[in-house]
Amino acid sequence: MSNVNTGELLDFQDYSPEHNRTARIDVEAVHTNQYNNSNTSYDYVEPKPVVEDDPPPKSGNHNFWTIEYYQKYFDVHTDEVVERIISSVLPQKVSRNYFDERIKGKPDLYGPIWVSVTLIFTIAVSGNIASYLQNANKAIHWKYDFHLMSYAATAISCYVWLVPLALWAALKWTITPDEDQIETQASASPTMMSLFCLYGYSLSIYIPVAILWTIQVSWLQWLLVLLGAFVSGAVLIFWLLPALKKSKYFFILVGCILALHFLLAAGFMLYFFHVPETEPEAVIVTTIKP
Repeated sequence: MSNVNTGELLDFQDYSPEHNRTARIDVEAVHTNQYNNSNTSYDYVEPKPVVEDDPPPKSGNHNFWTIEYYQKYFDVHTDEVVERIISSVLPQKVSRNYFDERIKGKPDLYGPIWVSVTLIFTIAVSGNIASYLQNANKAIHWKYDFHLMSYAATAISCYVWLVPLALWAALKWTITPDEDQIETQASASPTMMSLFCLYGYSLSIYIPVAILWTIQVSWLQWLLVLLGAFVSGAVLIFWLLPALKKSKYFFILVGCILALHFLLAAGFMLYFFHVPETEPEAVIVTTIKP
């Protein structure tokens, strides 16, 4: 402090108004820049993380023995099942190409399985009711026959699975494909699953017929046999007519379809519901005492 001039410390410098205004503007500019910088920091938006799309599911061919293979045959709506049941009884309600457009393109096993199970229970229960009505006025102790359930299940299961399999093999080896089908490599014969689906739905007519078979009138029972066999067989021929016409053995296949349907209906009626016309003669057992 001894080397500093005291006059310089006490000397006041005169600032002009212009210099003061410049200093004030500079201060305001500094504050404005700081405010803009602060706003910029608040308006900063972080970039959104890039989400990669999930890879498309791989469509693998499932094995025939796996459950995944049969999932597509149970992917059906209730409206479609009801429509197919109605069309199996009244085929004129839909177009002739209904089988190729709907059932052949998207066969299902849900409806045929439920139709078959319902028919099995209906025949077993109705058969026992018919047996009870036949023995109502007799002095015997009537019992419910549980074996009718297994008999009906065996007959229906064999018919629904074995007959379509035989028909599929017959059409596969007897149909001569057209030139257009050879070029497009399209199969003229129905697929195996479509025949299983068609035969399963064709048994729908026997559910109300089995209930009416409990009426113990012989001519009415035979009339119901003819009605059920004709309606069910006509549905099969109606849907399979385009494929049957291309077969070498058209009349033989049509006759086999109708004959097997008639045998199925007649077998149901004769075994489960038929009333014997003549009573068996009583067997007299004599005991000789010594």
